[in-house]
Amino acid sequence: MATIGLSKPYYGIYSASGTTVSYTDGAVMGKATEANIEIDTTEDNNLYGDNAIAEADRSFAGGTLTLSTTDLSQEVSKAILGLKESAITGIEGVTDTSVKELIYDDDQSTPYLGVGFIIKKKVNGAYRWRAVVLTKVMFSVPADAATTQGESIEWQTPELSATIMRDDSATHMWKREATFTTEVQADAYIKARLGITEAA
Repeated sequence: MATIGLSKPYYGIYSASGTTVSYTDGAVMGKATEANIEIDTTEDNNLYGDNAIAEADRSFAGGTLTLSTTDLSQEVSKAILGLKESAITGIEGVTDTSVKELIYDDDQSTPYLGVGFIIKKKVNGAYRWRAVVLTKVMFSVPADAATTQGESIEWQTPELSATIMRDDSATHMWKREATFTTEVQADAYIKARLGITEAA
């Protein structure tokens, strides 16, 4: 099963009441360019019996999601990083009255999120769409980097990094996934899991 594409990175704001996990205010984050999940497991914890390993444990201990999109809009930044937005007033030369500034300060409250995306694959000559949902993550403020424009355009895309955690469900889930024969079904699956009901 070869991976040949990536699309539709979604997020939903995570909340938990006891062991019941839910998501609100979800949306698409942009157009995906790259995603990478690295998982940490516990160190080898082997039980020996009769001079051999009788039992072993390699439990999930956390992980990191690195996600790149073609752009990171102000609306998405505000939602996934817990930023405030403020109107810009009293600056001579600023005429875009609809523009607001994002505030990074002590009041920033970065939320827990659920995140999902679709991985396109080819299996025995047929396309499949693998829908992946990470049930609880928290993004870090992304680095700012830019290169001046030269004779040819060098595309520069934002890169986000998130810590992957177990959620608060009874079994402490950290990932769920399903593979479908159409992208439409994979899209519907992710939206349902992240509580996204409106068109996104």
